[in-house]
Amino acid sequence: MNTSRLLAGIACALLSSGAFAALTLDRTTSLSDSLGGTLKIATNGTVEIPGADITSQATLTNFHPRDNQELTANGSITRTRERSDETSTNTYNGSLTLTGTGKNGAAVNDTLVLQNLQVVRDGDGPAFSGTIVFNGKTIDAAQMTDETKHLLHRVLRFFAFD
Repeated sequence: MNTSRLLAGIACALLSSGAFAALTLDRTTSLSDSLGGTLKIATNGTVEIPGADITSQATLTNFHPRDNQELTANGSITRTRERSDETSTNTYNGSLTLTGTGKNGAAVNDTLVLQNLQVVRDGDGPAFSGTIVFNGKTIDAAQMTDETKHLLHRVLRFFAFD
């Protein structure tokens, strides 16, 4: 009961003040799969009204997506998130390699490189810019097919652990 009152008091104080100082965010998330692979995400930045500026560095080392012993992911991707009012911009840079065997039994040897890939959400939906290199083929992010967007979403969803 006292904890609830304390939290309510803090929330009221934060919401009622005219000025809001930026909060500093510093967090590390580490995941290990059952086969010894790791996913580490180091995040830091500032959060303030009306926005935020946060950078997350994800490093995958022999990580087994969905605990699949036949498939490993290695690489490093940086996500920079800038948010102000109603606009959110995520910028991705880095590379990721998937090797092994996929769920359908086919050999997998894929490399994904993200070069200033920006996903801007402002009103109507996401707008994409930047470059994606998938297995040596360069793709303009603004011209991605729905299939490529789906693949990209599946690959980058590990940031949900952050």
